Amino acid sequence: MSKKIHSTSKIVLIGDARVGKTSLVRRFVTNMFDPSYQITLGTTIMKKDVEYLNYLVTLAIWDVGGQEVFKKVRSKYYFGSKGALAVCDATNMTTYENLKSWVESFIEVVGVKPIVFLANKCDLELQVTEDDMKEIVEDHTNAEFLFTSAKDGTNAELAFTNLVRLIIQEEDVI
Repeated sequence: MSKKIHSTSKIVLIGDARVGKTSLVRRFVTNMFDPSYQITLGTTIMKKDVEYLNYLVTLAIWDVGGQEVFKKVRSKYYFGSKGALAVCDATNMTTYENLKSWVESFIEVVGVKPIVFLANKCDLELQVTEDDMKEIVEDHTNAEFLFTSAKDGTNAELAFTNLVRLIIQEEDVI
């Protein structure tokens, strides 16, 4: 058995308030879902190890508050990020439309990095379609999309592992 190469990668979750960023992180890190809404004040940081091929990546996951009041400070949280999960609420088209400005502000700080676009709450009636998600991904290099549900766990882990894969591929260490 070959020894795993260990690294640490900072990633951020970006998107409007109430799209389920915190719930996705909790589902990924603890495999639990809490239906009560709790506002993220500024940012919350969690860690979890992810294995990909012969790599062990410790993810430093920064869950950035989506409220407008944090807009002036949130870009400071982006520094050093190797990638992002850009999250919208699949039941709310406005949150999808706002992803463009979230991603632009992320790129302004860290440059072009891997992004996995997530349409969360796919367990409910959808407004955001697969075509919508394909369209937003087309505008970015090293990006892909998934429909997720923090509530039932659909693609929650896959979202993070896919981002790790994209980061490793971008760093050309495979």
